[in-house]
Amino acid sequence: MRLMGISLRHVNPLRLVLNPRFPYRSGPRPLQPYTGHAQLIGLQHGRGTRHFLSTVALLDDSKTPLDVFLSELSNDLQTDQKTPPQQQNPHVPPIQESKLFGKWRPLLTDPFRLSIESDFARRGPAKTWRSQLLVDRFENRSDIALWSALLDYQRRVDGSRGALNVWRGLWGRKTLYDVSSPLACAFWETILDAALRLGEGKILTSIWVYSEWMYDVHGVKWPRLYSTIISHFLRTHQHQQALQWQLRLTPHFYPGTQEFAAIIKQFATDQEFYNTPTLESLYVVNPDRQLYDILVPHLYNKGAAKLAAKWRRICILHDDVPLASVPSRPFLRYLQGYFPHVLLHPQESASLGNFDPDAAEQDRPVEMSREFVNRVHGGTFGISVKNYNDKLGAKWLASLWVSLDTAVSTLTALGIEQIGPLSLQSIALREGTSERVLARIQQLREQGITVKESTYLSLVLYLARLRDDELLLDLLNSDLHPDVFDDVGLQEQLVVSTAKQGDWRAHRLLLATRLVVMERSAREAANALAHAHVLRKDGPRLLKLLVDMKKMKVTVSQDLTRLIFDSFVTEAKSTFFPEESLRFYLSACQQLASMEIAVPVKCWRKLLFSLARQGKIDDLEKICVELVDMFTTFQSSRPGFVPVHPDDIPDSMKKPLSGVENLLSVYIPLDLPTDMPSHPLRQIFDNKMLGTIIRCSFYPQMDERSGKPATPALRIRRQEPRNRYGERAVRLMRTLYDGGLFIDRQRLATWVKLRFITLYGPGYPVKRISQNVRASNSLTMVELKTLLDHTWGEELLPPIEELRRQIQTQGRKIMDEDKKYLQKMGKTTPQLRIVL
Repeated sequence: MRLMGISLRHVNPLRLVLNPRFPYRSGPRPLQPYTGHAQLIGLQHGRGTRHFLSTVALLDDSKTPLDVFLSELSNDLQTDQKTPPQQQNPHVPPIQESKLFGKWRPLLTDPFRLSIESDFARRGPAKTWRSQLLVDRFENRSDIALWSALLDYQRRVDGSRGALNVWRGLWGRKTLYDVSSPLACAFWETILDAALRLGEGKILTSIWVYSEWMYDVHGVKWPRLYSTIISHFLRTHQHQQALQWQLRLTPHFYPGTQEFAAIIKQFATDQEFYNTPTLESLYVVNPDRQLYDILVPHLYNKGAAKLAAKWRRICILHDDVPLASVPSRPFLRYLQGYFPHVLLHPQESASLGNFDPDAAEQDRPVEMSREFVNRVHGGTFGISVKNYNDKLGAKWLASLWVSLDTAVSTLTALGIEQIGPLSLQSIALREGTSERVLARIQQLREQGITVKESTYLSLVLYLARLRDDELLLDLLNSDLHPDVFDDVGLQEQLVVSTAKQGDWRAHRLLLATRLVVMERSAREAANALAHAHVLRKDGPRLLKLLVDMKKMKVTVSQDLTRLIFDSFVTEAKSTFFPEESLRFYLSACQQLASMEIAVPVKCWRKLLFSLARQGKIDDLEKICVELVDMFTTFQSSRPGFVPVHPDDIPDSMKKPLSGVENLLSVYIPLDLPTDMPSHPLRQIFDNKMLGTIIRCSFYPQMDERSGKPATPALRIRRQEPRNRYGERAVRLMRTLYDGGLFIDRQRLATWVKLRFITLYGPGYPVKRISQNVRASNSLTMVELKTLLDHTWGEELLPPIEELRRQIQTQGRKIMDEDKKYLQKMGKTTPQLRIVL
């Protein structure tokens, strides 16, 4: 039982607070028989009914609002008490009004009599009471209103223990089994919550026994017994108790698939259950295993793809397969694209539209759904794309004798790829609300059906996203043909005529259309201006324009992003290009990434190669760290996901997206393992890239073209030990590794040993940059090895003797190869005295 949302004054639980409007009686007052017309000052007002403040199950035990109701009675009658709105959660009991207590309403304000009537063992105030307690009278033995009044009093004065006192009185009498009256739900839930909160195992067991008695004798169930108990033990991580009570409650109190799925969804993302089979065990002993369509899409949409894959395996193992194709389709596309070795169930293949006719001949039975049959027919008879008639399609979609899901499935099975505005109007009319219209359009896109681009479509989407249901329904029910909204001249005439005729509904629609057209014009103008800035390589103006577009939520066109990326790749065919161009494209890519517009992997690689080989190590480190953070901890508009360029997703995921217009990014879960070859980070930081970063950042910051330091201010100095030799390179690798990037430690050690060969190997280096590095080296091999191991955080290189042997062996091979190469080119091996 819960309280109204008002502030509560502190009340001493053992102290009686009297209201000054009621006379004080020193002795016991005989209780007069109550009638249904009993009047009490302050309870019934001329302007409405005052609400009785019943007990809330979630109220802290330290709060005892005994005088809340009495203090309300002392307020001036001029204050108008409004009925609080009902909570959206259907499981929360409603606020209890005093009129629900019927003839017991006067008892609510008599704390002395309540203390007597709730002393069920007659050890306190009722010890000297000569009359029979009200609950022991035959006519009151099953009166839920009386018991609720006593429970409310005990709960207010003694918290949860007071509720258990009422339970002990009820347990000894075993007369109450009402679960249908307005006060019943709050009564039973308050007692159950008190037992769980205080951890009274014996009382909880007695509640279960009592509930079994209610079910066996009277055929009624304790409200929300299963959900409350199981959720409590899962929330408090009492795994064994949760399993025990699951076995006890399932036979008679299982709440059904939806409520059980809600419990699993609530705790599936709790890390406490990642390494324990508690939830899986609850699912296995569950008598109704239909969790795939509910749980797997839910987990995937939260970005928990690993958990979704785990639960998918559990469901398939127990013949729990997707019965509806739409909810699970995004996850199955992701699974098929990034984990192609995972075999899909025939029903999953049917959900993707990849039905294999041979699968129908397998011994394992497949449950036949409507979508499954459509896919079979389409694959068997070779049904191809049909020419779609928008008028006929609109009539089909508007027909009430067929469900909208069936109509859309039929279009999918017939191979329809695009519908017109009339069909969109029929679909939106049947959906009725903005939220459902947007969901249905998204469903059409997921099934490969697009809506023909038009002003009518833009207007529908605009109003739906604004959640303006009133104006949206006016548009859908309007007599104006959708083509009217594309005719600017006709709109000008209609705006004037509707204003003269006073047809304000149509006038508002036409004005809203103007707003949509203006937004489209602004979007086109902004993208055209950005296009011009890109062609002129005007970096400051382009960045300013992109920032303004981000603030104003103006959509960037795919043509603009394609121009930026293609121009960059074309100009950067050689990794060395002017610094001005490098800065321009670097800042453009960073700004686009901040707008959740994915940059292709090839562009990031070009940028990193250019920065590394031109010795811009500061920028290189910054971009590397930003990339790792973006693909591991990015906070996007879709939590748990990161945007990826459509060119960088697996081929199997590209085909369903071929009809999507202005597709700038595709969102993939953040928990995709970074060691997978198809992960964007693995594609950017492959072995070649990491080797180049180690080579270019290991030495003093040299420009490979000149062999001279790129930035004099960053030259290696003895007073700057942090930048010496490979320490900075190894520190960068460790930072990326700790950030989530997959780095093969053995391969990293190999790259570092190649740099050791340059510094300490036999012979003398051939390249001028390597000669300068060896000449400037002031550290011994032992000192440098110790420095790098310390930077890595553990031993990275082998023991010094083994390291010396490997350097000598590998160094001689490299020296022999360099000698053969120089001889082939007609040159001689450089000697130290000649170099000096």
